[in-house]
Amino acid sequence: MTTPSLTARWIPLFPLGTTLFPGGVIALKIFEARYLDMMKRCLREDTPFGVISILDNKPIESNADAVANFSNIGTLAKLEEFDAIQPALYMTKSYGTQRFKVLNMKQEADGLWMGQVELIDADPEIPLAKEHEKVAALLNEIISVIKSEDLLGEDAFKMPLNQDDCGWVSNRLAELLPLHPAQKNHLLAQSNPRIRLDLISEIIEDDGLRNIVIH
Repeated sequence: MTTPSLTARWIPLFPLGTTLFPGGVIALKIFEARYLDMMKRCLREDTPFGVISILDNKPIESNADAVANFSNIGTLAKLEEFDAIQPALYMTKSYGTQRFKVLNMKQEADGLWMGQVELIDADPEIPLAKEHEKVAALLNEIISVIKSEDLLGEDAFKMPLNQDDCGWVSNRLAELLPLHPAQKNHLLAQSNPRIRLDLISEIIEDDGLRNIVIH
């Protein structure tokens, strides 16, 4: 693992088979004791947790296997809703705030993963270029379908929508397109949002994703 800097800090991690991007919303059904305790602590202390991606579905036989299968880039998640639907079952909604790099990891006695992380600077605001108008239009179509068919429920996106910004458009497309976790992770790691959007445009053209099916 990487040598920590003076600004590194430890946070609870939630490994998932999806990728959370800044500005995105993630709804989770929580029932495992370690994550219930984590969420309650985050709510009580008003602190975020970190979402990292599980990059492959291969069998995990040891902690070393798990760490090797976790992304080293993630996004802080700010808990907004924490509602009990049964005594030990909660529906939660969180939104992505800032990306981070994982420097070190450890697993607590209850199975909760902790990460020593270093925050990554937020995307600079970069207006959409003319060559990105087509992919921005595709995103608008996807958002319209989501809203009209209520595919992702209320508040599918953190407001306000910023459809003229490279970072916002690239993040929403990266979340919504049916990409492999490793592809999404690669996009999340891009420091330049215009390059991230260039990569997404290439993926759409190369993989024929223009006629996308929302899932």
